[in-house]
Amino acid sequence: MSTDITRFLSSIILSLTITAATCSASAQNNTHVPVIRSSTSSLLDEKLEYYRHLYPEISFLNLKGGDELVTDMMILVKALGDEPSSSDYEHPEKLREELMTASVNRILYMLQFQMPSASLFKADKPPGQGVNLCVLTIHPQVAAADSLQATSHLLDLPDEIIERIPDNLQLSPGDYLAYVIDHEIYHCLHSMYAGPQKMSFKKYWGEYNHFLNEQGADAYAVGMHIKNRQKTSNFVINLQRIRAMALFSADPDHMTSKAIDQVINLPESKIKNMSANEVFDMAIRIKKGLTIGYDEYLKYLASAVQAMEELGLEEIIPEDLLNIAKDSQSEPAQVKQYVENSRRCLLELRASGTDH
Repeated sequence: MSTDITRFLSSIILSLTITAATCSASAQNNTHVPVIRSSTSSLLDEKLEYYRHLYPEISFLNLKGGDELVTDMMILVKALGDEPSSSDYEHPEKLREELMTASVNRILYMLQFQMPSASLFKADKPPGQGVNLCVLTIHPQVAAADSLQATSHLLDLPDEIIERIPDNLQLSPGDYLAYVIDHEIYHCLHSMYAGPQKMSFKKYWGEYNHFLNEQGADAYAVGMHIKNRQKTSNFVINLQRIRAMALFSADPDHMTSKAIDQVINLPESKIKNMSANEVFDMAIRIKKGLTIGYDEYLKYLASAVQAMEELGLEEIIPEDLLNIAKDSQSEPAQVKQYVENSRRCLLELRASGTDH
């Protein structure tokens, strides 16, 4: 690996012991203490083995963070080899090292806070032989130890609201963990087979592509759920409802309910008979069908910000979203729709345990 990247990674590993201890202590301050189920780790291992068999041209590496943070980073450095490059972003060779530094730093951040992510690299191990390496950061117990943990992992609302959600409207841990894995795997598959994010000087180009890719990732994960479960279960309906509430988390880039709706509206028998490759192709088509232009995306964000303000969420709106809202024109019809949908879904989650 180049001298600059090696020096950067060495300094990270030297300081990680203190950082990991701090993050571990912070994580223990959560109000909800889940019941740890060993089956979640087994499910993760089984899913990764499934994908290794399905895509032998890709090497899949999952890192969990937490107490394993230092070891994880050492494993990552070894797996990347001497001259790795990012496959997620189109870039000139002169920026390869700078992009690799940023990419590794992002993985470190996700591991520190034990957040799911996926990154695709062209690893250089053995030296001179490019290997497609999909690096995941999924901690199964943090994401889905039980139904309350799974629901709160996706729905960023106070614990007292999460705990009042009826059992049948919570996300089952096994289904949710499978969804997280499929969702993140999609991002690697997209970079591998649909290509990296194109270069642009547009200010919010990264956010724009992230929004579009999230549509495809959720379409794929939901499609895989229906294929594997052989039905459109309550989990899918509840997931769609929670994704429609993304504004409560100030996260409009994850408002993917339209993509999920398109999967649900397909004949169930068609999805059940699809191969995993066909589910991926379906997700790509749905993403392309929902693709909007960059300027339209800025209007979408402006509408989302106004909707969040009308929902009384001003205090959680990030500064960059507020800046977009100042420079872009919102669409009154969109604002009205987002507010109504958000409120309706919140009321549905508080409903007394009727099946949906």
